[in-house]
Amino acid sequence: MKLLKLSASERRVFDMIWRRGPIARGDLAAMSGLTAGSITRAIQTLAEFRLVGERVDRAGSRGQPTRPVSVAVDSAYGVGVYFSHHNVEIGLVDMAGQQVDVRRQARDISLESIHDLVVGFVDDVRTRGMVDEARLAGIGVALPADFIRGADQLNAHSYFPNWRQAGALAALRDGLSLPLFVENDAASAALGERLLGAGQNIDDFLFVHIGHGVGGAMVLGGRLYRGVHGNAGMIGIHFPNDRPRPSGQDLFAHLHRDGIEVDDFPDLEGLSVGGCAPLRSWIRRAGRQLREQLSLVARVIDPRAVIVGGRLPLPLLNALVAEIDTPDFCEEGVGLPRPSVIASPLGNRAGMVGAASLPIYRLLVDAADCEPAFLPGIRV
Repeated sequence: MKLLKLSASERRVFDMIWRRGPIARGDLAAMSGLTAGSITRAIQTLAEFRLVGERVDRAGSRGQPTRPVSVAVDSAYGVGVYFSHHNVEIGLVDMAGQQVDVRRQARDISLESIHDLVVGFVDDVRTRGMVDEARLAGIGVALPADFIRGADQLNAHSYFPNWRQAGALAALRDGLSLPLFVENDAASAALGERLLGAGQNIDDFLFVHIGHGVGGAMVLGGRLYRGVHGNAGMIGIHFPNDRPRPSGQDLFAHLHRDGIEVDDFPDLEGLSVGGCAPLRSWIRRAGRQLREQLSLVARVIDPRAVIVGGRLPLPLLNALVAEIDTPDFCEEGVGLPRPSVIASPLGNRAGMVGAASLPIYRLLVDAADCEPAFLPGIRV
């Protein structure tokens, strides 16, 4: 997909339509501070690029029609890659976050394996003519890793040692015909929430990602905040690796001790909180740990909400949120407002949606003069 020559105001209007649409022009003007004329011109330009469309609604006592604006779901597509210890998901996602095609495979999670999977998937998308090739924005990969030297070296989870080698991402990029963007899995999922999940109408939130480890990300002023080195939101440092912690790896070990064979997140789908005492005990303990540490973090950044997501199935996320959101949460400072605590409605889809949205977001939303700390993802 070619880089479109959109002005900063046009990108801003497009972003609001993507997140909040269908939305009336008057609401866009009120939210953006732009004049009605500027909104009209921006929408006209976006429509010329087939990025947005209008529909006529009959409203009001006299039946005057309104023309709410929505993003065109087929205006751009991204390929997202999201993987765990034994499983990888790769999908083609449209502007509404719907998976046009998704494949989940149990396989070796090596650089070579992921590279071959991506190449094969993109070739298949083109061969089968699933979408207009001119609307393919690129590939986004959510990594279970933090950044040591940008894209040159990663601090990957211990389950993925070959991703730690220098030049790993350059090897992943080799031979790819579409732009490649990478981001850590917590930030990818937070971007998914910001665009198409619980964060659509929340401009300031802390995102908690329960994967193999436990991570976090921040959205401030409606923008993903990565920090100077791309590692903002590392709440996992509050939970030492040699002690019980609210992470997926710790959950698997906890269940193994009670004879429950769980090796990866898909295995959790068959467990119910009500019917599994070891699972209930882990959720109680993990909820207490998160409640204590998130209280401190929330008081520092003062977000409107804490959104809890990651790889856990939605029933487990709901149970975990119930343990976090007790009267003890953010009890410091009697009478001070406290953030709401929300289970991600996207659940374990947020990582895939966020990863696929990375190239679209970079292409259509972020202006060239965006501060690096607020620029989602790294182009490899």
